[in-house]
Amino acid sequence: MAKFIPQRLRAGYAALVERLRTLIDSVRHFDWRSLQQVRWEDMVHALKNPRWHKPAAIVFGLLVAAHVIKTDILLPYMKAHFALGVDTIEVQPLTVPLESQLIGQTRSPQSVAIYTRVSGFLEKQVYQEGSWVNAGDILFEMDKRPFVAQLDAAKAALVSQEASLRTATLTLNRIKPLAAAKALSQQDLDTATGNFLRAQAGVDQARANVETAQLNLEYCTIRSPISGLASVRKQALGTYLQVGSPNSELTVVNQMDPMWVYFSVSEDQVLELNQMLAQKQLTDTSLAELDVTITMSNGKLYPYTGKIGFAGVMYDVETGTRLYRAVFPNPGNALQQGQFVTVSVVGLNQNNVYLVPQSAVQQSSQGAYVWVVDEDNRVHSRTITPGFWNGPNWVINDGLKPGEHVVVSNVLRMSPNQRVKPSAIKAPEPQPLKLPTAPATSSDTLSTPFNPGATTPSHVNQAQNPNLLTMPATPANKLTAPKEAPLAPGIPTAPATVPNNLQPPATRAVQ
Repeated sequence: MAKFIPQRLRAGYAALVERLRTLIDSVRHFDWRSLQQVRWEDMVHALKNPRWHKPAAIVFGLLVAAHVIKTDILLPYMKAHFALGVDTIEVQPLTVPLESQLIGQTRSPQSVAIYTRVSGFLEKQVYQEGSWVNAGDILFEMDKRPFVAQLDAAKAALVSQEASLRTATLTLNRIKPLAAAKALSQQDLDTATGNFLRAQAGVDQARANVETAQLNLEYCTIRSPISGLASVRKQALGTYLQVGSPNSELTVVNQMDPMWVYFSVSEDQVLELNQMLAQKQLTDTSLAELDVTITMSNGKLYPYTGKIGFAGVMYDVETGTRLYRAVFPNPGNALQQGQFVTVSVVGLNQNNVYLVPQSAVQQSSQGAYVWVVDEDNRVHSRTITPGFWNGPNWVINDGLKPGEHVVVSNVLRMSPNQRVKPSAIKAPEPQPLKLPTAPATSSDTLSTPFNPGATTPSHVNQAQNPNLLTMPATPANKLTAPKEAPLAPGIPTAPATVPNNLQPPATRAVQ
């Protein structure tokens, strides 16, 4: 072609060809550093000359043709006739532990706000802030002198009323025989009887006043109603406390053992579990059979298991979740109120599901899929329905068949109908969930909450719900909320019996 170019233009043509050759070599060999050496301004300047349009078009056409031959002809031919080595696993239906991780928060079973029950001056603080107090320990003392005086006055009034009663009794006893003998009128008898009854009522009232004054004096000594950790003092010593006013709260005592953990389950998760139950993919299990573990914020597993003791009866209208509560033994007060933990429910098993490594699952606009090898050693994409995780593997609920071979390596190099050279490797096995290993001791038993009128705690058996997260009155295999059930004390051994007077956290005005 150079001989048809005038002599005076051959130098420019040679420069253009050299630039194009450099460009083609750079693209072909991906030599990007040499590509950066191309002087693009020279090429643009040369291509502005109409004489170079035809040679440039020829070179560009050859470049495009080479690319088409390589990508559309050679590569498909090579993929179809040359097998790519891949690792495969043979999938079989398995029973896999269902692993669920939920966000939970600890809460004391009883958080009792300590209020003053009489108005007066706060005189003394007996307990140490942040320390452990036992039920009945003295926390505060108020100025007792006004209440001692009130008690003395009430006792004196009682003595006066008793004297009046004796006088009225003697008078009535004298008038009765005289009135019977018609020596005195009936009016005199009625007056004496009325004076006796008024004196008797006055004595009863005086005795009640003495009892009230005695109680007010006792209320000056403020005691803890439960055993737990006492919070900071909220009022300064010497402050005048008025019953019913905002400044009448003195401190808060939190029960620490056991500790409650609240967590929520979304509506979508409940519906998914319902579907798994309907398809027989989930073992029908009662709440009492489930263990609950928690992982602390530092990633360490709490050494005791818990039991679910309550399930909410409705969804939260703002979050679309249902509230559940688990109870854990808390010897040593390792759990504190208000901590955030990761909750795992243990005891649910998925049936007839498959396990594949995470690397084998790909995503497309149609959803998740894997590559399956047929009898001719050719791969085909298969849409799947992934579920929960089991360790590093993905649980596949639907889309696979027993005995199929799934590609687990070189998945990014796969294309439909590509020939492969499969090499079978061991399929993943279900991994059991981690459980705490702490032995059950007497300290693991759930303590009995404060009950002023109880002498010995009564126990009832853990309620056995017929279906997972269901109430007894609902149809089988429906994940609806159960009624509140008593809590199990023998953690981590279950099921067991618990005190039936365990009440939700409340703030009560107590001494």
